[in-house]
Parts: sequence; structure tokens; C-alpha cells
Amino acid sequence: MGCNLRCIHCQNWSISQWYEQGDVYSPEELASIIDAARRRGCRNQNWVGGDPIPYIPFWIKVLLYERENTPVFFNTNGYYSVEASWLLAGIVDIYKIDFKYGPGDCAQRISDAPRYWDVVTRNLLDASRRGEVLIRVLVLPNHIDCCYKPIIKWIVENLGPYTRVNIMWQYRPEYQAHKLPELRRRLTKEEMEETIKIAEEYGLKNYIT
Repeated sequence: MGCNLRCIHCQNWSISQWYEQGDVYSPEELASIIDAARRRGCRNQNWVGGDPIPYIPFWIKVLLYERENTPVFFNTNGYYSVEASWLLAGIVDIYKIDFKYGPGDCAQRISDAPRYWDVVTRNLLDASRRGEVLIRVLVLPNHIDCCYKPIIKWIVENLGPYTRVNIMWQYRPEYQAHKLPELRRRLTKEEMEETIKIAEEYGLKNYIT
């Protein structure tokens, strides 16, 4: 439950905006569940949501009670503080980070996220030094030039052409997307094809759609 972004097109809005009622677990209870899953063959613990960012202190407490060595998969929007990076250092094995917006004002308009570009690029660089990195790019309609293009260019130039990237075409209008005209539709076939062309032109080698 919960998220530190306020994306007006959120597909998981009932979880991210606390519309649904979640279940409460103590750190000891959750650690016990994770340990049992590991003994059954589970490969990692996936901290997700919503987003795990608001609950980083809680997750650290959970780890203190775990007895099995279960790798940590941090599945996040990437919009977290320097202090959060310090807390995660040495704990997270795999960072799965969403890269949503370019350096303009799109993040502020759509997700109420000031300084988004600076924060997420900083965290991606930090994550690449500390663990394994996977990047998800949700392509928004009418946001190829302002967001998608600079994102792919930055990834290739700063993290390398073999960085693992999931180019996501599954955007659909949800939650309050109707408030912005450009978000009222799905991607066109032409937009999908353009994302592949851009990835190839910038030299991105290791991507899936």
C-alpha cells in the first residue's frame, strides 16, 4: 500500500493511493513468511507496492528477523532521497527502477514530482555502483520526444548500451488520466515502432518490449 508519487494515470491507484484496506504485519511475522517461502524455493523477496519507498525503515526491521539468505529485489519508482540510498546500500541485490519522465516539467505535471530527472538519474547511478540494475520505461502517448528519447539517450551514455531495459507499451488511461488530454488514449502502432527505432538509433542493445 502507498506510494510517494501522485501519478494521475496510475494503473494501481487503489493500492498506491490507499483506497483499498491493506493487511498489517509485524516485522517478525513478515520475516517468518519470507523465510518459509525461501525454504520452498523462492528466489528473492520483491519489495514492491504501491512503492516500497515509504516503508524502507520497516523493511530493514524485517531483515533483522529473517534467518534465510533471501536476495532483496527493490522494485521502485526510483524517486527517493540520498538518505534512502544510504539505508539501502549493502541491502539491495537487484534494483528494478522505473524511469518515467524526461528533464522537462512532465513529472511535475503528471506525478507531482519536482526535480524528478535529477533525483532518478542520481539514484540510477548510485544503484549501478551497488547492485544489479533493471530499468522499466513506461512509454506515454505524446511523450516520445520530451520523455522517452532523453531517457534512452541518458541510459546508453551513462549506464552503457547493455543495460537491461524493459520498454513498456501497456499504458492505458486509468484513475484520473482524463484530466490531461494527451493521456486519454493508448499508444498507437506508430508510436510503438518509433520507440524501437529510437532505441536502435541510440545503440541500446539489451532491451525487451
